[in-house]
Amino acid sequence: MDSQGSRRRVVLMGPVLPYRGGIAQHTTMLHRALPELAERLTISFSRQYPALIFPGESDRDPSHEGHWEIGVEYLIDSLNPLSWRKAVNRVLAYDADIVVLPWWSVYWVVCFRYLARALRRRGLTVVFFCHNVIEHESAGWKTALTRSVLRHGCRFVVHTKEDAAQLRRLIPGASVSVHAHPIYDQFPEPKHELPKRGSLELLFYGFVRPYKGLDVLVEAMARTSEGTQLTIAGEFWADEERIRSRIRDLGLSDRIELRSRYQTDQETAELFARSDVVILPYRSATGSGVVPVAYHYDKPVIATRVGGLPEVVDDGKTGILIPADSVDALAEAINGLTRDDAAGMVPAIRAMKHGMTWTSLASTLLDAPKVSACSPVY
Repeated sequence: MDSQGSRRRVVLMGPVLPYRGGIAQHTTMLHRALPELAERLTISFSRQYPALIFPGESDRDPSHEGHWEIGVEYLIDSLNPLSWRKAVNRVLAYDADIVVLPWWSVYWVVCFRYLARALRRRGLTVVFFCHNVIEHESAGWKTALTRSVLRHGCRFVVHTKEDAAQLRRLIPGASVSVHAHPIYDQFPEPKHELPKRGSLELLFYGFVRPYKGLDVLVEAMARTSEGTQLTIAGEFWADEERIRSRIRDLGLSDRIELRSRYQTDQETAELFARSDVVILPYRSATGSGVVPVAYHYDKPVIATRVGGLPEVVDDGKTGILIPADSVDALAEAINGLTRDDAAGMVPAIRAMKHGMTWTSLASTLLDAPKVSACSPVY
């Protein structure tokens, strides 16, 4: 609330359900948390990605077919500038104080630059929530395009100190707040339909992309005990046939279950419930939405010391940290962990996730400078 006690008026933009993926889940949870603190309008997309360029099967979540989030206006077509102007006019009609825009991909450069610039010119405070300051598959031209958008922000919020440092290098003098990724507690309770197998259940979860190091995990599995089982659950954006071939060549087909598609919410619950440990063998990262899902289900993680992962994994207490790109280190960490060891980490996980709430993140987003402190862009 402001000094007069009235509630602030905030507009949240970005993908929400029924769109799928971590960004949509994140925006949806903020949408649900913000009304505790402010008057809120959420504007989402009528069309997010054209089917020809989206690497997956669909950008809609099959778990939420026919679902439309209450209180959301699906206005923005990423390919139609007239819809961008309509969104700006809707924000102005709402008489907002603050507009929150997500940032994660240069695909959105033209659309989000238009929105941020138009809103700043009308005196609104634009707060960027940066999921990725620079994309995982970075390049100089992507960095330049990203800067051209983010320079229109008044303030920035990120999940890791790594992202904050990267952002300050990109936008010198930027006002940046860091808040840990909240727990994804919207996922359902498991029905325990999948029994545990062997002596240790491992789970690799999420979209499969080269930077996530799945190939390292497959190689490490060949050096683990026979009782170790691995489930790979996620849609491949690259290298599926190469991974399948390597699993066969290593004779691991009976120990690695490959679920190469997007997982529904209930399937996600069952997979995490069956697992003992969640594996993040990433070559690079800023943060990860997988850790908050793992912690929601009280599961420890084995993760690499890259990006912001060491900020959310308490080594030896909520998980194990290892060097990136090391088959030996990953195999050693897996072999050195028992099912009882993993269960013993649950109290520390519960203590860590206690403060990782969506209401707290929403409060951080609203803690923006007054409009007068954010000069218009011309």
